[in-house]
Amino acid sequence: MSYQYVNRQRYRLMPEAKIDVRLSEDVVISEEPLNIVLHWTCPDTHEALEKNFMVTMRTPGQDVFLVIGLLLSYGIIKNYQQIQAIHQEEHNQCDVILSQDVELDWKTLTRQFVSHSSCGICGANDVKKLAHTFHQPLDCSKQWLPIESVLTLPSLLRQMQSLFSATGGVHSAGIFTLDKCLTSHEDVGRHNAVDKVLGELVTKDLLGKQVILMLSGRVSFELMQKAVAANIAVVAAIGAPSNLAISVAKQFNITLIGFVSDQACNVYHGDFRLININR
Repeated sequence: MSYQYVNRQRYRLMPEAKIDVRLSEDVVISEEPLNIVLHWTCPDTHEALEKNFMVTMRTPGQDVFLVIGLLLSYGIIKNYQQIQAIHQEEHNQCDVILSQDVELDWKTLTRQFVSHSSCGICGANDVKKLAHTFHQPLDCSKQWLPIESVLTLPSLLRQMQSLFSATGGVHSAGIFTLDKCLTSHEDVGRHNAVDKVLGELVTKDLLGKQVILMLSGRVSFELMQKAVAANIAVVAAIGAPSNLAISVAKQFNITLIGFVSDQACNVYHGDFRLININR
């Protein structure tokens, strides 16, 4: 269940400084842990191995898409064909069976996960390390994205935020072409919403070269890492980017746009992809 009903006390300031208190019902977003277990074959000994990869807090729903997007983001898989199966036989657990061509270095993967999950550890070295993990070239076609199209994205994404309308407690991510929205998802975690949209499009083989990842909040290093992994050339957001997000955009030549509204936006890198810019 994506949301739950709870009781609340509503306090409201009335005329003459009186406080009105009423008991009512509220809708809140659900948040539950998801344990992700990886199963793979050791290339040297051909031994079947199994380890708990991580526990992530997420809004239940589209768990398979979330797991696929997350594995793509960490460079564990390059495409959907490298997953043999995903089982959800236990509550709040996904067991991922990787194909035999996936070479999993658990020690390197563990170090990468700790670095990207711990506050204050990410830095310039992490930006450089991305280039060693993800080195596929981005589409660098010039002047294909009208600035007017960018300014419509916040309202288009908002129209698909049904959980936010009900609860006010979720983030949203969507992937757009110039003509339509390919997919959008909501989740209590910003990174989860991005993983879900990436996972769905990877599963359906719909991630094209000229697409835009639109975010409902700010842009962090981790979200830019996901764009790099998915070979997405344009990231736009309603909120602000961090300094490391801008560094990733410059390192990989991603068009990064922040503070997008229906009237204006800030372009931090990659304006060569935009049309109708006064230079």
